[in-house]
Amino acid sequence: MTVALLLLHGDDGFGLDTAMRAFATEVGATERIEIVPERTPDEAAIDRARLEAGTMSMFGVHLAVLRQPLKAAGRSTAAADRLLALVSDLPEGSALALLEERPSRDITKPPTLLKKLAEMVKVRGGRIEEQNAPRRGELRGWITSHAPRIGAKIEMRAAHILAERIGGAIWETDIERGEMTRIADGELRKLATYAGDRPISVEDVEALTADTRPASVFAVTNAIDRREPAAAADALRRALAEGQPGLRILASLAGRVSDLIVARDLAAAKTPPNEIAKRIARGNARMAERLVDAARRYKGEELDAMLIGLWEADVAIKTNVMAEEPALVAWLGEHLLAARAR
Repeated sequence: MTVALLLLHGDDGFGLDTAMRAFATEVGATERIEIVPERTPDEAAIDRARLEAGTMSMFGVHLAVLRQPLKAAGRSTAAADRLLALVSDLPEGSALALLEERPSRDITKPPTLLKKLAEMVKVRGGRIEEQNAPRRGELRGWITSHAPRIGAKIEMRAAHILAERIGGAIWETDIERGEMTRIADGELRKLATYAGDRPISVEDVEALTADTRPASVFAVTNAIDRREPAAAADALRRALAEGQPGLRILASLAGRVSDLIVARDLAAAKTPPNEIAKRIARGNARMAERLVDAARRYKGEELDAMLIGLWEADVAIKTNVMAEEPALVAWLGEHLLAARAR
């Protein structure tokens, strides 16, 4: 006998759930018990997974699913050892799935424990699957390939508009992409029902699909770099509407304006890009050159006034003179929108 063992990880929530259902069908699971850690670390969740995985059913395969195993282990060495032992000591004939849904921003930096867990799964003859959400520009392709799987037909232009409205064209790295495919699946099913036998058209998407692009704090600072007031205002509106903390946005803006001031001064002193990158502690020479280009879009007194304005907004918020949203909107209006109008 062998074990039925699967480690699923990635940031695509819909893809992870779909792969989990496929695994349950593959192993012929008639019972499926899901364990979700309530805290971190949560050794009790690991122990329950061990108990459920070792339980044999009289009428089919008893599949134990431990969601967020890294959360269950937390920062506890004892809990991490317990998690690894869960796999290494898995009884013959058992069925266990480990599902780790990770933040999109961390997807390129797998934790050490995840690597160790994958190695242990391989040793036991299990399988590792990574399900990552489509990155920038990839969601349209996912939509066109997924549509036939659910019996839908969609025009290429309509797929492009749908992907754009869900957020497939956003390139900033601070947005979460984990629910994009789930949203796309739901929208495709709704649109297919509306369209009937004909392909989903652009008009269908425009009529039935709301703009649900996720907000990005980086989108605000990137618009500041490009000196695009309208884009900055739209990104700020989205970030605030999504519940991003105003003080976090303000801190990001202050950091970026400070970087532009330093980059401006260093470039004026003919400082090499590598040295600029070291001085502002942001990325590499290419990033430094980008900051220098952004700084050149402003006059020195404009950047100084912007930074002072952010300090004044911070004081106004913290002394309850103004709420976060109006303080940020007022700063943007005074230092970008009004400046562009002049």
